[in-house]
Amino acid sequence: MDKLIITENTEFIYWDNFDYQINDSILVSNNAKKYRSSDELLKICRPVFTIHYKKGIFMLDYLFWIDNINICDIDYKVKNNTFQDIDFERSVKTYFVDHLRCFTCGKVYKGALSVDPAMVYPNNFGLRDKKLKMINEEDKTIRCHQCGNSFTSKVLHVF
Repeated sequence: MDKLIITENTEFIYWDNFDYQINDSILVSNNAKKYRSSDELLKICRPVFTIHYKKGIFMLDYLFWIDNINICDIDYKVKNNTFQDIDFERSVKTYFVDHLRCFTCGKVYKGALSVDPAMVYPNNFGLRDKKLKMINEEDKTIRCHQCGNSFTSKVLHVF
């Protein structure tokens, strides 16, 4: 299912699978399904497409919930139009990093979900600050598993 939804006063196309196709009208830093299996990704995040300020262009991001929830419950609610803002309050738009390196110890992770410092939530530009505040206040960023130091970006999940 892919469905246009509005939640938290922002609009995007929500997918409950990774069957999308990348084309010239999609901006993407890294396509997660090139590096991880769809089954593995479905346990952790959902792809979302947000309209870019250029007409006809979309940005691909990955919604990640900072709490352990059953994302299939969200899928069900989206499919049946029973979702509410509260279902997405704990989600954050992320992008996929194929090789994350700790600059302190040199450990390389084969994939991570990181928060874009310039993330955009169309029609609700204040939502970015709200999400960043939530991540910071609750210390939801991941540190290097080997040395315990922070990464240079706000990493929310490593594979």
